[in-house]
Amino acid sequence: MSGWRRLLEEESEHQWLSFAAFSIIVIIGAVLIDWSSDLSGVRQGSSLDVEGTVIDSAGDSVLYQSEDTKIISHNGNEFPATFATCLEEHEGRIYACLGNKGTLGYIEDGNEGCETTWCEFDFGTNLTATHISADEDNQFLMIVQTGTSDSIAAVSITESAIAEPISDFEGAMHLDTLHPTSDGWLVGGSWQAPPNWLGSNPTSPPRYELVLHSSWDGTGSPSIEIIHMGDEGTIHGIYPTGNGYVATGTSDTVFISDGEINSLGLSSHAATNDQNGNVWLFGGMGSTTVAVIYDDKVSIEKLPEPLQILPNYATCDDNGMISVHGSDYSDDTSSFSIDSNARTSFTSLRGILDLGFILISVMILSIMGWNVIDAIRRGEVF
Repeated sequence: MSGWRRLLEEESEHQWLSFAAFSIIVIIGAVLIDWSSDLSGVRQGSSLDVEGTVIDSAGDSVLYQSEDTKIISHNGNEFPATFATCLEEHEGRIYACLGNKGTLGYIEDGNEGCETTWCEFDFGTNLTATHISADEDNQFLMIVQTGTSDSIAAVSITESAIAEPISDFEGAMHLDTLHPTSDGWLVGGSWQAPPNWLGSNPTSPPRYELVLHSSWDGTGSPSIEIIHMGDEGTIHGIYPTGNGYVATGTSDTVFISDGEINSLGLSSHAATNDQNGNVWLFGGMGSTTVAVIYDDKVSIEKLPEPLQILPNYATCDDNGMISVHGSDYSDDTSSFSIDSNARTSFTSLRGILDLGFILISVMILSIMGWNVIDAIRRGEVF
């Protein structure tokens, strides 16, 4: 130890060397701490292996817009789907809104004749579904377009019962997303005011964020109830989290639980939920952070670099890999991905530093404890 004592001695010729070494350690530590504040697991590219603008995905299927037409990719097969608008996975089947009146397309692995070509589920009406969502009772709630507005309809898969569309509101509804709940569905989109509403522009009335609750008992038309109408914008996603649901919008995000609505003050262009029940919100081009919602709490995570794309679609696969698709500054399609598990993993830089802090703290406390025990053993007073 005499060598170290001479090195650290105040008037030693090594005084400046020890100060420089200490300064370098402080600088390296500060840089590592700054790096560790960046979100881990971010990389270019997507787990959805398609070339084009992604519109929707479900299971192993992806609906995307290529240069020429819309295409549905499923297990290596590609199907032209010019008028397709949605995909939905339910009980081993991939259903698709193919733009045909009165029918939904479906593909089912293991079902001969429906593995490599689209079969049809006929619900017996001239309605065209643009979005669908299935519940545990094999009932589909459907968003259908009626003129310049959207309506809500429902169909039973097993009984082939159909509920005619309902839309009881003045103005127009433009609905984009559905999610089943224990007593029905939550439906999100926007409500467009009628012309000259409260002095608004008669040629382009404003649209306001809208969340509906809908239910259907298998007969008649489904019921709908407005549970939230916000500022100008649209609700683009509804996700379960904790003991409620998060409705993400371009103006605000609200947490819905037991009939109560709480604003979270977050806007986004795209969102998705991961395998841990967290909801990820992505802002516009140039955003430097992403918001992660768990239960009704919010964590703001810093991105390694500002977003280089304008997100329009996000999804998370079974391995926890989030894929975000959009267009870049040149208006070309682009994507990036985030490992949702890396944020809290010990293999991330933040996790390594946390583990290092724990180990060093344990070592220091152990040395202090050993010194105390040794002093007591030698009968020293302290």
